[in-house]
Amino acid sequence: MKPEEAAVYIPMDKGQLAQLRYTGNGPKFLKPSGRTVLYRKGDIDDWLNGSEQNTTHEVNA
Repeated sequence: MKPEEAAVYIPMDKGQLAQLRYTGNGPKFLKPSGRTVLYRKGDIDDWLNGSEQNTTHEVNA
C-alpha cells in the first residue's frame, strides 16, 4: 500500500510515517524505485503488534 493508505490504516499522519521511515523506527517498507515507497499490510501489522504495551509507565532498565 502507498504511504497515504498506510497512514489511514495505522492511523497516523503521513508526515509522522515519513519521520518513522527516516529514523528507522517505523514499519518495514519497500522502495522499488526512486521515490516510490510501499508498505505490506503484514509488515504494518507486525510493527503494530510489536508496540503492544501493558502500561504507560516507563520502567528504567
